[in-house]
Amino acid sequence: MTRTRSIAILALVAVAYVAITTLYLLGARDVADEDAPPPPSGGVLVSLDLDGLRGETYSLETRVSIEPDATLLDSTGELTGAVTVEVRPAANTGTATFAQGTRAGSAPVTLYLDGDIRQWPFDRYEAAGLTVVATIDDGTGRTTVPVAVTVTDSMPSWVTGLVDDGTGPVTITAERTTETVAFAVVLCLVLVALPVLTLFVSVATLLGRKQFLPPIVTWFAVMLFAVLPIRNLFPGAPPLGSRVDYVVVLWVVFGLAVSLVLYVTAWWRQGP
Repeated sequence: MTRTRSIAILALVAVAYVAITTLYLLGARDVADEDAPPPPSGGVLVSLDLDGLRGETYSLETRVSIEPDATLLDSTGELTGAVTVEVRPAANTGTATFAQGTRAGSAPVTLYLDGDIRQWPFDRYEAAGLTVVATIDDGTGRTTVPVAVTVTDSMPSWVTGLVDDGTGPVTITAERTTETVAFAVVLCLVLVALPVLTLFVSVATLLGRKQFLPPIVTWFAVMLFAVLPIRNLFPGAPPLGSRVDYVVVLWVVFGLAVSLVLYVTAWWRQGP
């Protein structure tokens, strides 16, 4: 029976390993980006490259770049006028200006986010109601030009999308990838395993089924000190007080402390 259980445990670990690795490899495959739409006639295609998401500060770091229509470029491919792109609402100025006579580059813009990092690892975010306006100034006055918006993703561990019906403000969405969530769940299961093992040893010793061994007290201490390093490995670094702390981490620490108390009780009862 013991051999059968051992084989079953090894098989379960192997299946979990293969599943997590497969999810990671599938998520890490190079997938060709969808073709970006062309710039509108007489206007610009505004690309929002997502660089970083900070759930604790409700901010989304982006870089704004443009692809002007040929009518806004001279024969050398440089802008015939200064193009200004304004993204609202934004946490900073939300304005990127590309000077006349230059090739369009990129500029950082930080957007506001709605979401709750305390729901980690199932937190989801969106930057809703974004309006993008572009103007060009060729020296004779500022003129508003048509705009198309696209999103590119430079953030690992996130799946992002753009909701744009073409009739008004756009929305950027972001949620953690499947492999990131799976990794987080596995780390939580590792934490849960710690008090389960120590409680098993403590209860067996307290009931007299196993002999008290002083070195095991050190093992309990190592288990307690292992909680914080494992907690710090959580992808996305959820802040203290997140849901996972109340659902998992708190009870892991409590279980380990109870295990230690039970083992010391067993020592007291079995001691001379």
